[in-house]
Amino acid sequence: MNDGLPHRPQQIWSQGEDHDNHFWFPTYDFPNDKMSWEVVATVPAGDLAVSNGRLVSNIVQGGTRTMTWRQEQPSATYLVSLIVAPLARIHDVWGSVPVDYYVYHEDSSKAWRLFHLTPDMIDVYSRLTGVKYPWAKYAQTTVADFFGGMENVSATTLVDWLPDARAYQDRPWYQYILIPHELAHQWFGDYVTTVNWANMWLNEGFAEFMPGQYWGERLGAHAEQDYYADEYRQYLQIDRQRPMPLASLGSNNIYPKGALVLRMLKGYLGTERFWASIHAYLTRNPLGTATSDDLRKAVLEATGENLDWFWDEWVYQAGYPKLDVSATYDTAKATLTLTVKQTQQDSLKPDSSGLKFTVPPVFRMPLTVRVGTQAGDVTQRVELTAREQTIAIPGVKSAPTMVVFDDGNHVLKNLTFEQPTAWLVTQLRRDADLWDREWVIEQLAHRTADTAAAAALAEAATHADYPLTRLQAVEALGDFPATIALATAEAAVRDTSAVVRGGAVQTLGKLGGAPALTLVRDALDHDSSYDVQAAALRALALADSTHAHDVIAAGLTKPSYQDAIQTAALRAIAQRGDTSFIGALEGLLGVGRFPSHVLASLGARGNVHALDVLTQHLNDDRAAVRRWVLEGFRFTLARLNHDVAVERLKGATGGITHPDTKRAATSLVEELQKPQGPGGN
Repeated sequence: MNDGLPHRPQQIWSQGEDHDNHFWFPTYDFPNDKMSWEVVATVPAGDLAVSNGRLVSNIVQGGTRTMTWRQEQPSATYLVSLIVAPLARIHDVWGSVPVDYYVYHEDSSKAWRLFHLTPDMIDVYSRLTGVKYPWAKYAQTTVADFFGGMENVSATTLVDWLPDARAYQDRPWYQYILIPHELAHQWFGDYVTTVNWANMWLNEGFAEFMPGQYWGERLGAHAEQDYYADEYRQYLQIDRQRPMPLASLGSNNIYPKGALVLRMLKGYLGTERFWASIHAYLTRNPLGTATSDDLRKAVLEATGENLDWFWDEWVYQAGYPKLDVSATYDTAKATLTLTVKQTQQDSLKPDSSGLKFTVPPVFRMPLTVRVGTQAGDVTQRVELTAREQTIAIPGVKSAPTMVVFDDGNHVLKNLTFEQPTAWLVTQLRRDADLWDREWVIEQLAHRTADTAAAAALAEAATHADYPLTRLQAVEALGDFPATIALATAEAAVRDTSAVVRGGAVQTLGKLGGAPALTLVRDALDHDSSYDVQAAALRALALADSTHAHDVIAAGLTKPSYQDAIQTAALRAIAQRGDTSFIGALEGLLGVGRFPSHVLASLGARGNVHALDVLTQHLNDDRAAVRRWVLEGFRFTLARLNHDVAVERLKGATGGITHPDTKRAATSLVEELQKPQGPGGN
């Protein structure tokens, strides 16, 4: 397949998960279906065939090549894979284990920088878990039109989005998350596999958790906190759509919530007991399957502690604690008193099948409170066990200068805690934890008339010791008066970190005015970071109406990794509802999926020409374009204007000439016409 698109040599790849491998070999195709196997592939001599296990033979005869791969240890049948393409092999090792990177020949110069950390990741994971990498080799192969990555045993499949040299200053997701995530599955998912899809978080939660552990080992505590803070933001966004337990069929939050629950478990048990528990989990179920309770039993075996209560709250029920905290200080008693209320509500409704999830009315939470004073910090370990409770912290011999509730941010929660600006300012300056700092910045960001808040944010934006804090502080200043925020944003736009410069550009765009926009234009033209240039385009498109059209038009053709700049231009078109770009959007339909969505958004607002263009390309000769157009109908047009999506598709299906697209369009019409069930939350 190459779908008629550039940079895609003819290739074949398989994808088994969840249950698609039975379409090409006999299997009952369930995660507890385990076997050993051999794949023999005869392919054109210029191609390579990559599959699972050990390479037994590679014979070229005439115009063909026959490669035999043998997976000698049992693993799940959904992990059987085969890729055939004209590939270059870049060889590496971990000890005596071959580690190979298969990429298109034209991408071979990019491969080493992207993949060279793999042996070190294998080493760290083997050391942390106490289980050596269990397979005969590890291969990573890049293919076209893939959704991201798939952890096929010993032979991971990855999308062909290799970063160029400039992209590394923007911390590409590919190296930061994708590679370590899929590698972690070789232990969690491939070596020990979920017994069924209802326990899938055991695969995906661990795989999402482990990259944070790797970066923490290699780059320190701040890198680890940065990783999980991003998982937290993802978790909240998903949970707002529908709270679900981890251990439930079709759970929507197994990646970030799974990672965060494991982080919380590590914080509760401590590092040594946690990894002893994970070692027990892997060694109790080697090459086998496991349930969520098998993990609990492994913790019990390794620590002697029964965590039924933890599993009940965090694995088998939905939601998270929402805490409302208030503080009073008694000088005479030298005591700080905290009143803590758990305000989460169990308001979930049954879905269309009658299934109803529950949210615990009370979460049991051991945590630490840190009180800052002029004489030093006072810390106290407390345990929340009631819907409302009072916590007395004695020994606070002078007025608090800060109060950190859940020091180190070990509990997954939402915290409401109104504090004096002075406390927040002190915490922002003193607290080493990035999550705590982020929470403080969010509180200060609302105090736009408070000069102390502005000064603290300005200090953090220019002098904090980690880029994430500087980024969040300069972004918060975007809502402050320009007379206060402009000088800080001007300094931040020269930061050594691209992510901070991007935040500064965003703030300058919000502040507006000639000096600010001059700096934004300079960033668009000259910054070395693709992401900063994309941020500058977005800022100018919104803040500079006079030149917005020209800025967007230039951005549509400006090359960048993963089309970051072009995507910013496309988003600006959608935000502005600018129909003058319909012709340009049509010309970009073969570049990626996003132009179809922008056309759909314009059509949803009533532009008939956009709808005509979108509909016309249901007959595009390029299969990928037809798929992307249908995605535009499904995910954008139907969401924004359901009736128009149904009407257009119904009218178009009779004239669709490609059978695959005709079937897909007909199926989508039927799906969209189904009555919406009462389920949801």
